[in-house]
Amino acid sequence: MKQVLNYNIHDILKFRIILEKKFNIIEYLNVEHRFFQVNNIDKPDIILNIGKFNPTNKDCYIVDSKYYIKENYFYCKDSKGKTKWELEIFGFESGDMILNFDINIPGIRSLLPILTAHNIFLSSVIDYQLSNKGYFLIHSAGLGKDKKAFLLAGMGGAFKTTLAMDFVRKGGFDFFGDERVIFHDGCIWSYPVGLASFDYRCKYLPTEKKRNYLDKINLIKHNIYKYNNLDKINVNIPKMSDFCALLFIVKRDAGKSITINQIELEKAVDKLIINNMMEMNHVYMPNLMGISSNKYLEYTLAYSFIFPDSLLASHWTDMKKKLTDFLKGVPLYEIEIPIEYDDSVFNEVYSNINSVLK
Repeated sequence: MKQVLNYNIHDILKFRIILEKKFNIIEYLNVEHRFFQVNNIDKPDIILNIGKFNPTNKDCYIVDSKYYIKENYFYCKDSKGKTKWELEIFGFESGDMILNFDINIPGIRSLLPILTAHNIFLSSVIDYQLSNKGYFLIHSAGLGKDKKAFLLAGMGGAFKTTLAMDFVRKGGFDFFGDERVIFHDGCIWSYPVGLASFDYRCKYLPTEKKRNYLDKINLIKHNIYKYNNLDKINVNIPKMSDFCALLFIVKRDAGKSITINQIELEKAVDKLIINNMMEMNHVYMPNLMGISSNKYLEYTLAYSFIFPDSLLASHWTDMKKKLTDFLKGVPLYEIEIPIEYDDSVFNEVYSNINSVLK
């Protein structure tokens, strides 16, 4: 028996996940994309089939003895630790994508095949397909008020989520996402993946960091309860707002003062590109999943080696050109904050951002 899950990201991109249900009783959850789940979609841009399949990997170039590549096609068998998988992608270069994915996960992790797919490639495939439509998933937190939105960008651990939590619960700001936000031609579109997790942190934690084992257990329970009760989450999430400012958050281990400086357009775009590349290598809940890195970037490099003139090979160059055009005339800043977070950090960042948005 199959389970079918459908998702519609603001009518910009649609995708479907089809799974073989074990014992015909397990309902698989996709916590990350629950906000975008719908009953039906037509013409999905991405179809992900999870279960056994017979690959179509004849007449391929072979890279690194395991990647099978031909035009618009990719196949491999791969592993990380005790987790093993088989992946086939049609439409790897362009057009609608069909992904066949079979995975062998030890223990209780076998109940989380969608999360594993998300970590290994799905989040990056969504990123890539959105960019082909001129929409960019920027690794940042997005907040707004009065139909004006700004982005807080930075590397992992820069307190983006903690600042977003305080802007929402203390400042009454709208929430667009704390990990990634969609950016397109002067507008910010919401992308609140992991919304229930953000809600739990806002309600029960002083910062984004879990304090102990009990917090981890309660976070899992909160995700399960809120899965079918997202309407009870007290966070205002607009569909889109005008983009007014981009601020990079950087932690410094010297001094306790906060500084804010304007940065040049070229530097800002380069930082966004590098930030996105670093995020593409990141995985969600690595300790639980036993996977420490996203493999999709490696797969795209293997494909680009065979087809260096392909759309996929020029992805980052094209992204840089489009972001440069989109960000012209937008206020661009870098805020240096102390390595330790407290209320004074939020208050000063809040004051600086209010002055920028006026």
